[in-house]
Amino acid sequence: MKRIVAILAFVMIFGIAAYAQGKTETPRTPADSETVVTGDQLYTEITIEDFETTPYADKDITFTKSHDQQAGIAIRDQFPAPIKESKKYLGAKFFGKVGDALTITPPKPIIIDKYCKSISIWVYGKNFSGELSMFLKDADGRTHRLSFGKLNYLGWRKLTTTLSDDISQEDKHLTQQRQMEIMKFLYKPGNSGRLRMWNYFYLDDITARVREKYTDRQSDDW
Repeated sequence: MKRIVAILAFVMIFGIAAYAQGKTETPRTPADSETVVTGDQLYTEITIEDFETTPYADKDITFTKSHDQQAGIAIRDQFPAPIKESKKYLGAKFFGKVGDALTITPPKPIIIDKYCKSISIWVYGKNFSGELSMFLKDADGRTHRLSFGKLNYLGWRKLTTTLSDDISQEDKHLTQQRQMEIMKFLYKPGNSGRLRMWNYFYLDDITARVREKYTDRQSDDW
């Protein structure tokens, strides 16, 4: 009888110890056995224009010229945006008022060939209330106007516009790789008085938050 009681006591003690050890173990996470990628982990930010080598000049602008409007652009190198390795940026000036418009067309194509979630640009505002927009041609050849908002602040800011679902991007077939292109930038002054005035703003790195496009890797030949 004493032997049976001793055996039962040993079993109980062993069971309690094993249960306590199991409770203190670190729970297994998915990272222990596999990599789980979700949400923004799929996306990376790439630079699509840094203004370091592209030769922008006045030939790349058009503007309203109904009276005495004036405009100009130039690559500058003093006080660039607070971006690593940034040395040059684009300066723009426009003499106008509400109802006028300045358009800047990149001298070389700015192409996005991956799936894009958003586009950002560093802009130095001078407390003018003008609005900066971008025209984007999607993979179907349709043009969309995307606004970065008003430049009624002072200093460098990174402005971002998110692409909506109606902007076509995905490749339709495995052999047909499609892309988007930034066509031009549009600035509309916000000063509404009778007199025109000089508006100044400055542009630095244009970046895109992108991921690889989904591809159909399954063969239907079976």
